[in-house]
Amino acid sequence: MRLGIFALFVGLFIVFSAASNTFAQGRNDYEEVWQPAARFAVEAGGKKEKATITLVKVEKADFQTAEEGLTFQLCLAVDVKKDRKKALKQYAKTTVFRNDKTMRYELRSWALSKNPPKNCQ
Repeated sequence: MRLGIFALFVGLFIVFSAASNTFAQGRNDYEEVWQPAARFAVEAGGKKEKATITLVKVEKADFQTAEEGLTFQLCLAVDVKKDRKKALKQYAKTTVFRNDKTMRYELRSWALSKNPPKNCQ
């Protein structure tokens, strides 16, 4: 009797372990190539604006490849908090360059707006 109960528990353990492993494989831990560029743009934009800027969402992302590196055109939804004021949702249209040799990012353009830019939708 004890051996039968033990075997039942071992069998259930194997079934549930396999099921949880199957569900875990369904997760996507892959990061899109523009995510680091978007985080860099938000950090650099915050310094430029002298504000705390938080990335809410990447609305649109395009990139072009060249021998020197990648150029990202990003439209970002961000929260902008200046001084002690309440954070406001705004939109940033930005261009970021990543040098393939050094893997360093460079902010080439940064513009904030209260409404999503037309070519970002």
